[in-house]
Amino acid sequence: MSDEIGSVMMDAEEVLIMPEIPVRPNHSIPTVTAIILLLGAAMVGYAAFNAFMTDELFSEADETQLADQFTESEADVTQEDLQQYDEDFSNSPYGKWNGLLFSASTLCLIGGGILLLRGDRRGIHSGALGAFILTSANLWGSSASKEAATHLPEIASLTFATMYYIYACCGLFCLTSAVMPMLFASGRAALTSPSADLAVENLVEEE
Repeated sequence: MSDEIGSVMMDAEEVLIMPEIPVRPNHSIPTVTAIILLLGAAMVGYAAFNAFMTDELFSEADETQLADQFTESEADVTQEDLQQYDEDFSNSPYGKWNGLLFSASTLCLIGGGILLLRGDRRGIHSGALGAFILTSANLWGSSASKEAATHLPEIASLTFATMYYIYACCGLFCLTSAVMPMLFASGRAALTSPSADLAVENLVEEE
């Protein structure tokens, strides 16, 4: 009797399917990412503007101030040494290409920010590309800085190279921020794909 009560007969072919729980889109995630990319674009754009408008890294006043600071740190660096570093760095391949690289990074970051504000998934690819260009350019810049600073004391060479490593870290931060919406289900749900929307529109028209 106990075996008959409460028993449930199921067909062997029947499979239990868990109900799908819809994910609520969180539009604040791509919005925050877009703001970060646009702020990054503003800073990189300023660097690109300076690269095109000036042929030298340091002004004469900057060279004098830096020479005094290195002298206080017991590093034998003269203003003439800094002028030679400036000239060698500006005439290096990186010095000739950094303006174009920063401009390309700026355009990609702006495009990514605008697309993400509109909820377009393509903004992730554009922003990530801009951040990758920024990171690569600054890693190249650190290498070019070391080559131009071979005549300087180690502390001076390391100081100039470290600046570009810091800029490269900023590029990595932008890269991480660009892919952030894809790390959260609610962030992915807030983004749309133009190709998917077009497929849906074609399906509706066929019906």
